[in-house]
Amino acid sequence: MNKLFLLLLLFISGSVWGQQKYTLSGYIRDAASGESLVGASVRLQQNPSQGSAANNYGFYSITLAPGTYTLIAQYLGYRAQEIKITLTYNQQQDILLEVASVEVEEVVISDKRPDEQVKSTQLGQVVLPIQQIKTLPVLFGETDILKTIQLLPGIKSGGEGNTGFYVRGGGADQNLILLDEAVVYNPGHLFNFFSVFNGDAIRNTTVIKGNMPARYGSRLASVIDISMKEGNKDQLRAEGGVGIIASRFLVEGPLARQKASFMLSGRRTYLDVLANPFLKNTAQGGVPYSFYDLNGKINYTLSRQDRLYLSGYLGNDKGAFDLSDGRFQADFDWGNKIAVARWNHLFSDKLFLNVSGIYNQYRFIFDSHFDNYSSKLDTGVKDVGVKVDFDYYPSVRHTLQYGLHLTRHLVTPRTGTAQTEEGVDFSTDRVRRKQVYEAAVYVSDDWAVSERLALNIGLRLSGLRQTGPFTQFNFNQTGRLVDSVTYAANQKVKDYLAWEPRFSWRYSVSKTASVKAGISRNAQYLHLVSNAYTALPVDIWVPSSALVKPQFSWQYAGGYFQNFKNNAYEASVEVYYKTLDNQLEYREGYVPGPLNKDLEYEFVVGHGRSYGAEFFIRKNQGKWQGWLGYAVARTTRTFPDLNNGKAFPARSDRRHDLSLVTSYQYNTNWTLGGTFTLGTGQSVTLPERRYVIEDAVIYQYGARNGFRMQPTHRLDLSATYQKKKPGWLQTSWTFAVYNAYGRHNPFFYYIDNEGSPYADSLTMQAKKVSVFPFPIPSVTWNFSF
Repeated sequence: MNKLFLLLLLFISGSVWGQQKYTLSGYIRDAASGESLVGASVRLQQNPSQGSAANNYGFYSITLAPGTYTLIAQYLGYRAQEIKITLTYNQQQDILLEVASVEVEEVVISDKRPDEQVKSTQLGQVVLPIQQIKTLPVLFGETDILKTIQLLPGIKSGGEGNTGFYVRGGGADQNLILLDEAVVYNPGHLFNFFSVFNGDAIRNTTVIKGNMPARYGSRLASVIDISMKEGNKDQLRAEGGVGIIASRFLVEGPLARQKASFMLSGRRTYLDVLANPFLKNTAQGGVPYSFYDLNGKINYTLSRQDRLYLSGYLGNDKGAFDLSDGRFQADFDWGNKIAVARWNHLFSDKLFLNVSGIYNQYRFIFDSHFDNYSSKLDTGVKDVGVKVDFDYYPSVRHTLQYGLHLTRHLVTPRTGTAQTEEGVDFSTDRVRRKQVYEAAVYVSDDWAVSERLALNIGLRLSGLRQTGPFTQFNFNQTGRLVDSVTYAANQKVKDYLAWEPRFSWRYSVSKTASVKAGISRNAQYLHLVSNAYTALPVDIWVPSSALVKPQFSWQYAGGYFQNFKNNAYEASVEVYYKTLDNQLEYREGYVPGPLNKDLEYEFVVGHGRSYGAEFFIRKNQGKWQGWLGYAVARTTRTFPDLNNGKAFPARSDRRHDLSLVTSYQYNTNWTLGGTFTLGTGQSVTLPERRYVIEDAVIYQYGARNGFRMQPTHRLDLSATYQKKKPGWLQTSWTFAVYNAYGRHNPFFYYIDNEGSPYADSLTMQAKKVSVFPFPIPSVTWNFSF
């Protein structure tokens, strides 16, 4: 692999080593807070195809021949800057972008807007600044990143009010959700009605639903890359809000001026705190549910060449319920823990290094008691990993990225214990945690071949090794155990290796329009298998192993991208075709059974296909801002052991999906927002016939996912009032209405029986259940000082 890197470096850089060149480098940051502006661009005014995009830490680098240049620095939501330089030696220049217009020496504020969508080689990428997300109406007044991205074409909601989502026909587990580079395995609070991401603590969100760059892997469908704030380097400040379901608070500021800063943010629901004093003497007894999350980050500038970041997240949901007059009681507890340490080092003005050490854990515990029987279920994932990433800028035409990722996954598909009043104990001693090691090396080059043509060529080599302790059981056709093979601790059980090529190109039709196309192969080694019969988040993560093969996908995509009116508007049309191999589902007729058998024996394997077209137009400036998105798509799955081997609509299949998002700055005090969504109903499986056998009604189910729910549509509205006034405290009020006209969107269907089979009066009817069948108003008081 070292020889491969050396050959690539020689190929890319050979043409520029024979002449004298100099490098301009630095960091692009928010002028007010000092936050890094991820993805901000610096391009030559004379040739916009040549330039550099800031990496995840705001670092940029451009290598040019000696001379005088005009550079344009720009980022979505900020005024662009034209910077005039005379390059006669290697220079370092940090760039501070401001929302408001200012003038400084040798810097002229321009009214140009970001045009990255027509200049970059990346397909299906959208950057969502957190300030734009906060203007949109949301359920119960809680700003929610994951619900906002569901308003983009090609991204489908997992259900009414739900944070789960599907991207271009992929499953919910095929989305790589990152928080400061750490994987978030369960991004939902309150049974997935809220995400775990507190908007106050978030700096930037990047969505990649097309051909993902080579530095990303381990998932098939998309990347949601979320970065936390670094903390204000200049002054101590705080902000927060009080809503009808939760409150939040953030404090940030310098630890050492211009060298170190911190950010600490917290959020907690308080329904239990407010309601329990009034309900503790009633039959209800209280609200037995709560959630919270904490975000923290410290960054320290050791020198011009070295920076250190420490970040963490802790979130938890706790609840309980009591049914059948106390005969059945259950407690549940789930949450995520994340800790990340990162070191940035500049070897030179051209070579940037980031080393990350990552720990993250997701765990779900369900403890139940029924009469004299008690049981406990425990499932989750624990990761320890390291990432080493390089950004190399050999010339103005090339940006080279390469690196190494290594992660140890300790996966608990399910373990449990059971006990009776008589003392009969049972534990899943045969079902052990599975230990796997996932590794990847990658290299990619973003190459501006000419003013019109640009290429991105990438290759990722990934692999997984399962190690013991592990016992593999072999069963005959009747399900009877015939023999087993036992592997000792750290003994190799199974290896997998995959090549993942990535290629995309962009051709500029004009200065404001381009055509793009790409192809990519992805491998996924961890899988989430859903049980549709429960509302609790007990979907099971399982690793690729001797029992389960990795998932693979090929995606082919192309599109046309156009900016209008000096980049005030951006529009695109994208088409894609995707194949999915080694998809997992539970076998036909599966119901949760004995815990002493590996869950992987209950799976069947098939493949999938998805294709569609996406239309998108967004307005980025002026009093009116927002976007209109529409997608038409089809997604199917085919399993030899399901649905008689015939293709059926996937859970993620939505034929039509439309969303309209808008915000309007009515005056200096009022900002209005609204969203409207319309989509095809979800596919579900329902019975078609019934039989009565000894007073029992037996259902015969129809084709898998052969019934389509009613179409869904919903209007949400919001209004934010903020009047700036002298003083240390600034406040605002946000008023919102979710489901403004009370649409009864289906959440699920159930079969209701009425009458008696002996009186020939038995009727069967599918009935709809809606969780939010009426307008839900909310009010939130926000403050900052």
